[in-house]
Amino acid sequence: MAVVEQWGVPLVVLGMTLATLFMAGVASRYQTHQAVVRASVRRIEGYVGAISGSLEAVRSVPLSRELRVMLRGNVLVGYQEIRRLYRRYPEIGEKLLAAERALQSEGVAPAGGVGAIDTERGFRQIIGALDLLSGMVRQGELCQPLARELRLVFCTELGERRAEVMARFHLVQARRQENAGNLSKARTHLMTLAQVLRRRGPGTDFVRELYSETEAALSALTDRQIGLIASPAAGDRTPVDALPQGHPG
Repeated sequence: MAVVEQWGVPLVVLGMTLATLFMAGVASRYQTHQAVVRASVRRIEGYVGAISGSLEAVRSVPLSRELRVMLRGNVLVGYQEIRRLYRRYPEIGEKLLAAERALQSEGVAPAGGVGAIDTERGFRQIIGALDLLSGMVRQGELCQPLARELRLVFCTELGERRAEVMARFHLVQARRQENAGNLSKARTHLMTLAQVLRRRGPGTDFVRELYSETEAALSALTDRQIGLIASPAAGDRTPVDALPQGHPG
């Protein structure tokens, strides 16, 4: 009896200590798990936000239905994964419904090419969105795995649409600058476009046709500049802006 009384209190203390350590371990594992969940949710949020924002920015670009459905499907899968990880995520039900409606509403690609690009800011937003989507597809940074062959197909399409947007903007700007008498600025637009198509455009027939069109426009502009220099109407002094100039830098 004396032995029990002697060891009773230390055993109780030991039991409480072990229980405390056990609960602390459970709490630590729970906190670690929650941190992993939060990091996963933030990562998926980033993918979903990037895809949705980019699709909004390229509304005037005729992406194929297959590409748009793949991207919309990734947004939906992303929200489904967020709901699985964190059911109390704010407005997750509404976000899922919106993603489902957006996916179901995707129809055939609109006829025609890239729509009007009125400002340089709008142009840069479209180019940035296409570059972001292309990088995500190429590196497999999506919510759903994508076969390598499909990644190549979609990256080629995005590259062609990027080239088309570049051509649409720079060719129109070159014509506007020439009509306004700013021939050197018109030449700069054409030379910038030719350089981008040569260095960044995928090696497809479509991009090669754009490059040929750009070279033809550049040659025609040079001929008109030479004509202005040779024309008697130009007077004794030729405006500096009418002289052919190389690409800066």
